[in-house]
Amino acid sequence: MPGGPGLSARTTIIRLGSGGLLVASPPPVEVGGLEHLDRLGVIEEVLVPNSFHYLNTREFMARYPSACLRLAPGLHRRVPGLPPGDELTDQLPLSWRGAVEHAILGPVRGLSEVALFHRPSATLVLTDLAFHVVTFEGRLDRAFWKLAGIPSGFGPSRTARLLLLRDRNVAAAFLERVLAWSFQRVVVAHGEPLESHAADVFRRAFAPHLASSGAAQRGDGAGRPASEAGRGS
Repeated sequence: MPGGPGLSARTTIIRLGSGGLLVASPPPVEVGGLEHLDRLGVIEEVLVPNSFHYLNTREFMARYPSACLRLAPGLHRRVPGLPPGDELTDQLPLSWRGAVEHAILGPVRGLSEVALFHRPSATLVLTDLAFHVVTFEGRLDRAFWKLAGIPSGFGPSRTARLLLLRDRNVAAAFLERVLAWSFQRVVVAHGEPLESHAADVFRRAFAPHLASSGAAQRGDGAGRPASEAGRGS
């Protein structure tokens, strides 16, 4: 970040039913090390899972041109220079069935995020919706990020509350759908994985944004997971 504060970011790699790989939040190419990724298998799918984690997309797709690029809704309008790709809808991609389900938050004022559920490992994958930063590089970094609104422990940042969770009805519907998944751990882009009592911790962290059951089941298009078709595949 400008001025020097650092914050780790994670790329998540998921093995699909075909044996190929889905890469969520593509990593930077220029730092090297992608030969380790190549040893894991063929990269078939690349996902830019929200409105902010797109910076490495062009270079990554140039290295893996045969991969299918999928984008969070609204991202092509927000960042016109991105490589050609398919914006996700509520329809589950066929190649994800049996391995990955997804739910879409937004777009809310042009911003969106895609949550993934890897059913074989019971893992929920989030990007900027929640942070779980346990350690910082130093005291100055800690002070900077606390002032920037990163929570103590697992939970939404100030940015997520003000932007992604801004529409209370859309947010409540989305969060209830995510909680309907039987996830046992949460992997976030910023911070450490949440390994214990994940669903309970998630519910407590987002309690202010959860509506009554009636409001949460409005049936809005936004926030409805496209992945119901993949359930039980």
